[in-house]
Amino acid sequence: MKLDARSKILLVVFTSFTYGMRLSGLENAVLVSGLSLLFWFSGKPRMTVVGLLGYGFFLGLSYWSIFPAWLTYLFVVIGYIWPPLLAGHLLLMTTSSYDLIHGLRKWRLPETFLLTLGVMFRFLPAIKSDARHIQVSLKVRGIFLSRWAMFVQPLRYLEYFLVPLMLSLLATAQDLTVATLTKGIAISGRPSEFVKSRWTWLDWSLCLCCLIFLLWTRLSR
Repeated sequence: MKLDARSKILLVVFTSFTYGMRLSGLENAVLVSGLSLLFWFSGKPRMTVVGLLGYGFFLGLSYWSIFPAWLTYLFVVIGYIWPPLLAGHLLLMTTSSYDLIHGLRKWRLPETFLLTLGVMFRFLPAIKSDARHIQVSLKVRGIFLSRWAMFVQPLRYLEYFLVPLMLSLLATAQDLTVATLTKGIAISGRPSEFVKSRWTWLDWSLCLCCLIFLLWTRLSR
Protein backbone atom coordinates (compact mmCIF):
# COMPACT_ATOMS: atom_id res chain seq x y z
CA MET A 1 0.00 0.00 0.00
CA LYS A 2 1.44 3.34 -1.06
CA LEU A 3 -0.13 6.56 0.17
CA ASP A 4 0.56 9.99 -1.23
CA ALA A 5 2.85 12.18 0.84
CA ARG A 6 0.12 14.82 1.15
CA SER A 7 -2.33 12.38 2.74
CA LYS A 8 0.34 11.40 5.29
CA ILE A 9 0.93 15.06 6.12
CA LEU A 10 -2.81 15.54 6.58
CA LEU A 11 -2.80 12.48 8.83
CA VAL A 12 -0.12 14.09 11.01
CA VAL A 13 -2.21 17.27 11.20
CA PHE A 14 -5.33 15.24 12.02
CA THR A 15 -3.68 13.29 14.86
CA SER A 16 -2.19 16.50 16.25
CA PHE A 17 -5.69 17.99 16.23
CA THR A 18 -7.08 14.99 18.12
CA TYR A 19 -4.49 15.57 20.85
CA GLY A 20 -6.33 18.74 21.83
CA MET A 21 -9.69 16.95 21.83
CA ARG A 22 -8.82 14.87 24.92
CA LEU A 23 -10.09 11.59 23.53
CA SER A 24 -11.35 8.84 25.78
CA GLY A 25 -9.38 5.65 26.28
CA LEU A 26 -11.52 3.76 23.76
CA GLU A 27 -11.30 6.50 21.14
CA ASN A 28 -7.55 6.79 21.53
CA ALA A 29 -7.17 3.00 21.30
CA VAL A 30 -9.17 2.94 18.05
CA LEU A 31 -6.96 5.69 16.63
CA VAL A 32 -3.75 3.88 17.61
CA SER A 33 -5.09 0.63 16.14
CA GLY A 34 -5.83 2.36 12.83
CA LEU A 35 -2.36 3.87 12.67
CA SER A 36 -0.81 0.51 13.48
CA LEU A 37 -2.75 -1.06 10.62
CA LEU A 38 -1.29 1.56 8.29
CA PHE A 39 2.18 0.44 9.34
CA TRP A 40 1.19 -3.17 8.67
CA PHE A 41 -0.11 -2.48 5.17
CA SER A 42 2.93 -0.29 4.45
CA GLY A 43 5.25 -3.21 5.06
CA LYS A 44 6.35 -2.24 8.59
CA PRO A 45 5.05 -5.08 10.80
CA ARG A 46 7.57 -4.32 13.53
CA MET A 47 6.19 -0.81 13.98
CA THR A 48 2.69 -2.31 14.15
CA VAL A 49 3.70 -4.31 17.21
CA VAL A 50 5.62 -1.38 18.72
CA GLY A 51 2.66 0.96 18.23
CA LEU A 52 0.14 -1.34 19.89
CA LEU A 53 2.32 -2.63 22.71
CA GLY A 54 3.78 0.80 23.44
CA TYR A 55 0.37 2.39 23.80
CA GLY A 56 -0.91 -0.50 25.90
CA PHE A 57 2.16 -0.26 28.13
CA PHE A 58 1.76 3.44 28.92
CA LEU A 59 -2.01 3.11 29.22
CA GLY A 60 -1.60 0.34 31.76
CA LEU A 61 0.96 2.33 33.76
CA SER A 62 -1.36 5.35 33.86
CA TYR A 63 -3.95 3.29 35.79
CA TRP A 64 -1.53 2.14 38.48
CA SER A 65 -1.80 4.08 41.71
CA ILE A 66 1.63 3.08 43.02
CA PHE A 67 3.39 5.83 41.05
CA PRO A 68 3.62 9.48 42.09
CA ALA A 69 0.98 11.82 40.68
CA TRP A 70 3.40 13.61 38.38
CA LEU A 71 4.63 10.30 36.90
CA THR A 72 1.07 9.08 36.35
CA TYR A 73 0.25 12.35 34.59
CA LEU A 74 3.34 11.86 32.39
CA PHE A 75 2.09 8.42 31.34
CA VAL A 76 -1.30 9.92 30.47
CA VAL A 77 0.33 12.63 28.35
CA ILE A 78 2.45 10.06 26.52
CA GLY A 79 -0.71 8.10 25.76
CA TYR A 80 -2.29 11.20 24.22
CA ILE A 81 0.75 12.12 22.11
CA TRP A 82 1.25 8.50 20.98
CA PRO A 83 -0.99 8.84 17.86
CA PRO A 84 0.79 12.00 16.58
CA LEU A 85 4.13 10.28 17.15
CA LEU A 86 3.00 7.24 15.17
CA ALA A 87 1.67 9.40 12.33
CA GLY A 88 4.92 11.37 12.15
CA HIS A 89 6.93 8.15 12.22
CA LEU A 90 4.80 6.76 9.39
CA LEU A 91 5.52 9.86 7.33
CA LEU A 92 9.28 9.68 7.90
CA MET A 93 9.63 5.91 7.46
CA THR A 94 7.54 5.44 4.32
CA THR A 95 8.15 8.70 2.44
CA SER A 96 11.32 9.63 0.61
CA SER A 97 12.49 13.22 0.42
CA TYR A 98 11.66 13.30 -3.28
CA ASP A 99 8.07 12.17 -2.71
CA LEU A 100 7.63 14.66 0.13
CA ILE A 101 8.95 17.60 -1.87
CA HIS A 102 6.92 16.60 -4.90
CA GLY A 103 3.75 16.42 -2.82
CA LEU A 104 4.37 19.77 -1.14
CA ARG A 105 5.16 21.33 -4.50
CA LYS A 106 1.60 20.54 -5.59
CA TRP A 107 0.41 22.74 -2.72
CA ARG A 108 2.24 25.68 -4.35
CA LEU A 109 4.72 26.13 -1.51
CA PRO A 110 7.77 28.33 -2.19
CA GLU A 111 10.54 26.52 -4.03
CA THR A 112 13.19 27.88 -1.67
CA PHE A 113 11.40 26.31 1.29
CA LEU A 114 11.09 22.97 -0.51
CA LEU A 115 14.76 22.80 -1.42
CA THR A 116 15.75 23.79 2.11
CA LEU A 117 13.51 21.01 3.41
CA GLY A 118 15.17 18.56 1.05
CA VAL A 119 18.61 19.56 2.28
CA MET A 120 17.45 19.16 5.89
CA PHE A 121 16.22 15.61 5.20
CA ARG A 122 19.61 14.75 3.72
CA PHE A 123 21.48 16.45 6.56
CA LEU A 124 19.80 14.62 9.45
CA PRO A 125 21.07 11.13 8.46
CA ALA A 126 24.55 12.62 8.04
CA ILE A 127 24.69 13.37 11.78
CA LYS A 128 24.37 9.70 12.69
CA SER A 129 26.76 8.63 9.94
CA ASP A 130 29.47 11.13 10.92
CA ALA A 131 29.12 10.25 14.60
CA ARG A 132 29.59 6.56 13.81
CA HIS A 133 32.71 7.27 11.74
CA ILE A 134 34.22 9.37 14.55
CA GLN A 135 33.54 6.62 17.08
CA VAL A 136 35.25 4.06 14.84
CA SER A 137 38.24 6.39 14.41
CA LEU A 138 38.52 6.83 18.16
CA LYS A 139 38.47 3.07 18.71
CA VAL A 140 41.24 2.62 16.13
CA ARG A 141 43.35 5.12 18.09
CA GLY A 142 42.62 3.34 21.36
CA ILE A 143 40.25 6.03 22.69
CA PHE A 144 37.02 4.52 23.96
CA LEU A 145 34.29 6.95 24.99
CA SER A 146 31.36 5.37 26.78
CA ARG A 147 27.78 6.60 26.66
CA TRP A 148 28.30 8.28 30.02
CA ALA A 149 31.49 10.08 28.99
CA MET A 150 29.48 13.26 28.46
CA PHE A 151 28.76 13.37 32.20
CA VAL A 152 31.84 11.61 33.61
CA GLN A 153 34.48 13.28 31.41
CA PRO A 154 32.81 16.27 29.72
CA LEU A 155 36.04 18.00 28.62
CA ARG A 156 37.44 14.81 27.10
CA TYR A 157 34.12 14.11 25.40
CA LEU A 158 34.06 17.64 23.98
CA GLU A 159 37.62 17.41 22.68
CA TYR A 160 37.54 13.96 21.13
CA PHE A 161 33.95 13.66 19.94
CA LEU A 162 31.87 16.84 19.77
CA VAL A 163 34.48 19.11 18.18
CA PRO A 164 35.30 16.68 15.32
CA LEU A 165 31.58 16.05 14.85
CA MET A 166 30.82 19.77 14.53
CA LEU A 167 33.65 20.27 12.04
CA SER A 168 32.49 17.27 10.00
CA LEU A 169 28.88 18.48 9.98
CA LEU A 170 30.00 21.96 8.96
CA ALA A 171 31.74 20.51 5.91
CA THR A 172 28.69 18.37 5.14
CA ALA A 173 26.38 21.38 5.38
CA GLN A 174 28.61 23.30 2.99
CA ASP A 175 28.57 20.44 0.48
CA LEU A 176 24.78 20.19 0.70
CA THR A 177 24.45 23.95 0.19
CA VAL A 178 26.53 23.74 -2.97
CA ALA A 179 24.40 20.81 -4.14
CA THR A 180 21.25 22.84 -3.46
CA LEU A 181 22.54 25.76 -5.52
CA THR A 182 23.45 23.33 -8.29
CA LYS A 183 19.89 22.01 -8.27
CA GLY A 184 18.59 25.49 -9.03
CA ILE A 185 17.63 27.26 -5.83
CA ALA A 186 18.32 30.60 -7.53
CA ILE A 187 16.32 29.76 -10.65
CA SER A 188 12.83 31.23 -10.75
CA GLY A 189 11.52 28.85 -13.40
CA ARG A 190 9.65 25.64 -12.65
CA PRO A 191 12.11 22.77 -12.04
CA SER A 192 12.00 19.41 -13.76
CA GLU A 193 10.21 16.65 -11.88
CA PHE A 194 11.25 13.00 -11.95
CA VAL A 195 8.63 11.82 -9.43
CA LYS A 196 4.98 11.61 -10.36
CA SER A 197 2.25 11.08 -7.80
CA ARG A 198 -1.48 11.49 -7.56
CA TRP A 199 -4.24 10.78 -5.07
CA THR A 200 -5.77 7.33 -5.30
CA TRP A 201 -8.76 5.73 -3.65
CA LEU A 202 -6.49 4.82 -0.73
CA ASP A 203 -5.81 8.49 0.02
CA TRP A 204 -9.48 9.40 -0.25
CA SER A 205 -10.40 6.43 1.95
CA LEU A 206 -7.91 7.60 4.59
CA CYS A 207 -9.45 11.08 4.61
CA LEU A 208 -12.93 9.55 4.83
CA CYS A 209 -11.88 7.41 7.82
CA CYS A 210 -10.50 10.51 9.58
CA LEU A 211 -13.79 12.33 8.96
CA ILE A 212 -15.84 9.39 10.24
CA PHE A 213 -13.65 9.22 13.35
CA LEU A 214 -14.24 12.92 14.05
CA LEU A 215 -17.99 12.52 13.63
CA TRP A 216 -17.97 9.47 15.94
CA THR A 217 -16.09 11.30 18.66
CA ARG A 218 -18.41 14.31 18.43
CA LEU A 219 -21.63 12.28 18.43
CA SER A 220 -20.53 10.06 21.32
CA ARG A 221 -20.33 13.03 23.68
